[in-house]
Amino acid sequence: MKEIRVNDEAYRRAGDIASARNITISDLVEELVESVTADRHPVTSDLDALYAALDKGRNTKPFGRLRRHELHERSVLHRY
Repeated sequence: MKEIRVNDEAYRRAGDIASARNITISDLVEELVESVTADRHPVTSDLDALYAALDKGRNTKPFGRLRRHELHERSVLHRY
């Protein structure tokens, strides 16, 4: 067993999350470490999804200057 140090606020938030999931803080930390270290290299399907999203979001045609209100009123920003 190893000891780690975290600030009080992080420990409280971890306790809240662990409590909501009915696990201990130690189990929560172990899950986090496992999830971060288990997949060190992206899977090909992950990269394909990333490139597809980048291709979809690429804007190659200029459309001129936008005013501030036009920029913030775009429908793409208000999907949900």
